[in-house]
Amino acid sequence: MSMKKISIIVPVYQAEKYLDSCICSILSQTYKNLEVILIDDGSTDRSGRICDKYAEQDPRIRVIHKQNQGVSIARNCGLDVATGDFCTFVDSDDTIEKEMYSSMMEVIRNYSCDVVMCDCVKVSGEKKVPYTHNIRAGYYNREQLRKEYFPHLLIMPEVEYPATISNCLILFNSKYINLNSNGQRLRYMAGIRYSEDLLFGAELLYHADSFYYMKARYLYHYRMEPGSVSHSFVRDKWTDYLALYKAIRNEFGNSSAYNFSDQIDKTLLFFVLNSVGDILRTDAIDEKEKKKLSRKILMNDYVVDMFKRLNIRRLPITHRQKTEILLFKYRIGLGAYMRYLSRKATSQNKR
Repeated sequence: MSMKKISIIVPVYQAEKYLDSCICSILSQTYKNLEVILIDDGSTDRSGRICDKYAEQDPRIRVIHKQNQGVSIARNCGLDVATGDFCTFVDSDDTIEKEMYSSMMEVIRNYSCDVVMCDCVKVSGEKKVPYTHNIRAGYYNREQLRKEYFPHLLIMPEVEYPATISNCLILFNSKYINLNSNGQRLRYMAGIRYSEDLLFGAELLYHADSFYYMKARYLYHYRMEPGSVSHSFVRDKWTDYLALYKAIRNEFGNSSAYNFSDQIDKTLLFFVLNSVGDILRTDAIDEKEKKKLSRKILMNDYVVDMFKRLNIRRLPITHRQKTEILLFKYRIGLGAYMRYLSRKATSQNKR
């Protein structure tokens, strides 16, 4: 097998603090046949100049400067121009182990698989925590994917993200980003700012013929920044989640390969818990506004119907989580719950 080329797409926005480390970790790979596509998504700091500096030093780097439109469109821009046999992503504040892609390509050579995934280390300040997924290690053929992976393709039974939410941990055959016989190609949903990886990863594994999970191979370092888009309160987050839910329902609601209806409901529940939880826990708005925003979500027709279908008491989650979900379902006691969260936060801050 000849040395296949890997396209690495890096969306870059206001990333000057960590960008040097990110790019250096990519260029230091023991696997050398790389195409590095840096998408400067309208940065106003030094990020664009840093990208250009590295492009002048290494011919494998290509830089695209564009107006700010968000990570989904930035990644799509990279997918549109990628020429590699395999494709992957790296976030601009993260780093990777030098043997990441040589190890993944060795798996691809040995198993002739379409998609391979490793694990990561979550980095928060000086704290580093290895993170793995609750699925079996090793090779999956198409039938094994259907029997073993499809039951948690969209959401885990305990209402948590599925394994492929971490798109940066995945190296996949570029045939999935090119037009297929149905005139379709794998792309991110434009404009989605939260959980944009969810639909992309689910579609990739849904169409994949084979998959290999390199469990406990911690080759990617994911930086947890408290001020990042994933970890801060945004008033209209629910708008994105609802649009993503509708896209998931349209894509998987009528699947002939597997019945995803229960997972689709649990995915909506997950979005509700994240959205309402953010609202109730923030100190950026007052109690009256919290109730207003929460009730708007909980009274949404899709949400009301989801609560009617799901048997909350049978979910494999903690008693506290069930209590919280039932409170949301019946829209009672929100004020008391907010006061409880406030007291809890105050107590933790005093420690």
